[in-house]
Amino acid sequence: MATPLEIILVPTLMIVLGYSLKRHDILKVQDSVTLTKIVLDVTLPSLIFVNLSRANISSDMLFLPFFALIISMVCIILAYLFCKFRNYSKIKTWTIMIACAMMNTGFLGFPISMGVFGNDGFLHAIFFDLETTVIFVILGMLLVSVFGGNRREVLKQSVSFVPLWAVIFALVFNVFNLQYGYVLENSLNYLGQATIPLIMITLGLRLDFNEIRHSLSDSLFVSFVRLIVAPVVMFLMLGFIGFGGLSFKVAVLEAGMSTAMNALVLSINYGLDTKLMSSMIFTNTVLGLFTLTALISFLI
Repeated sequence: MATPLEIILVPTLMIVLGYSLKRHDILKVQDSVTLTKIVLDVTLPSLIFVNLSRANISSDMLFLPFFALIISMVCIILAYLFCKFRNYSKIKTWTIMIACAMMNTGFLGFPISMGVFGNDGFLHAIFFDLETTVIFVILGMLLVSVFGGNRREVLKQSVSFVPLWAVIFALVFNVFNLQYGYVLENSLNYLGQATIPLIMITLGLRLDFNEIRHSLSDSLFVSFVRLIVAPVVMFLMLGFIGFGGLSFKVAVLEAGMSTAMNALVLSINYGLDTKLMSSMIFTNTVLGLFTLTALISFLI
């Protein structure tokens, strides 16, 4: 069995590859946009559909998005208290709250959950990640109320999220035991296999060491909340209610993921502090490679 360090080194090496490709002008930062579209609209939905449509779905999985939402709310409260104590502006406060609330349970959580717990771990991670769409809508609506904007556009972005439709269609095929044939199944399998390396290379392309100079103390606070407080709270909460098994382990692992890239999308769309957001995402993504190694060691 692979050690926790070996497990985390696999995605880390692919992230380093993406960063190296950028440094040597083989790929550019802008290429990450195209790769992200390919992942979100093609390869990730394929991977989700193939695995979920044939999975044995347990009742425990259905609770995972609710647990994830609770953790996001706890992180928002902690971020608000921190910003209130520091007397931050409205823009900076919302930037930090969003960074604390939004977990990278898909782009980073999927490959790591799969690497640690195999396909079963990936299936649990899919359900946990359903919270991402919910929290995106909630935060989007709140930001529209505070800073102005178009509520319809927030809903449109959420409804057009292809991985969500992959989950819906996969559940339909699963419940009714529908078949989709050799050709389609194998085509989706091949496409799905490209997901993990593309995700990691994309993360590498987005790394920018220059951003770490901006607001280091705020970045470290968000890292502390996202990478340490969140999984500890999840562990205590699920332990208190007697929730166990693989669902427990995946929930704790996913709760320890860094800030989601979608947080930067919200930051840009609503005129928040994008430099601060970039700095926070970069800092806790890098630090997360170390905390996740420790978390994996604890869980396996």
